[in-house]
Amino acid sequence: MNKLKTMCLTMALCTGAAAYAQKGGNIQEGSVRAPLNVKIDGKLNEWNDDFQAVNKTTLLTYSITNDDNYLYLVLKTADQTASRKITAGGISFTINTANKKKEQDAFKLVYPMIDGNAMRGAFQRPGGQGGQGGPPAGAVVVVGGMAGGGMGGGRPFQMDSATLASMHKATIDAAKEIKLFGFKDIADSVISVYNEYNIKAAIGYDAKGALTYEMAVPLKSLGLSTDSPKEFAYNIKVNGIQMRMGPDGGHGFGGGGMGGDGPRGGGEMRVDVVRVDGGGGSFGGGQGGPPPGAFAAMQSMFSPTDFWGKYTLAKK
Repeated sequence: MNKLKTMCLTMALCTGAAAYAQKGGNIQEGSVRAPLNVKIDGKLNEWNDDFQAVNKTTLLTYSITNDDNYLYLVLKTADQTASRKITAGGISFTINTANKKKEQDAFKLVYPMIDGNAMRGAFQRPGGQGGQGGPPAGAVVVVGGMAGGGMGGGRPFQMDSATLASMHKATIDAAKEIKLFGFKDIADSVISVYNEYNIKAAIGYDAKGALTYEMAVPLKSLGLSTDSPKEFAYNIKVNGIQMRMGPDGGHGFGGGGMGGDGPRGGGEMRVDVVRVDGGGGSFGGGQGGPPPGAFAAMQSMFSPTDFWGKYTLAKK
């Protein structure tokens, strides 16, 4: 009897450890009921910082959950490059109810869709000779989805806490649109977060500056039900910034990632020069220059990262 109890206890401990390991895995495994009284406000209070997976490709900590009415995507990232990519180009959340890891014939939502042109003025700085380092005068700097002008040569620009708080608030205030693809009763279009379809989304920042994100999609709009749950495939993509040549030969930046997630994600931010090679018009100008790793960081801003997973709706 004692031996049997020991075996049962060992099995229970092992099972618990395995469940914990799965929860902290690279891709979520298993179905999860959402907490009661979910409020989509970007603050994540009801989720208690309890996420199902930490994805190494996208640098996102995330959970997919559901109740009887909604499918939820909840995530956060403390990585600044990932955070900037999200606010510049949005996250594409693709749901293939045929359980195929393909975007074709799938539902897709892109959020946030931030208009960089509307926000650029608040963070634009004139160029100069010396002072703080940065891109050349007339260039546009993508910082957490914001845009600012060049700042002369010298030391790298350091953002103080008040400016950072102001930037976060402006980003949240501007994140008011969602782009939809593949919904039968909704034309492919950009809609407000205040919409008649009950699709909800919000972003925020926690006390440590990590970007937080919530999305709720009605199950009925996906043709899903907890009465007869079935497995489906999903994709989460942190979109890169698109660079397009403008009519005058200049470069235009737009969010939404590669492959047609739309031209508006990053507000079609314009730049005159983007160089980090130390030549004329390079970062910093004069005696200044890009900080270590600047080129790699810029490259990553243009590179979408994504992963596929599978999920089955959790019953009550």
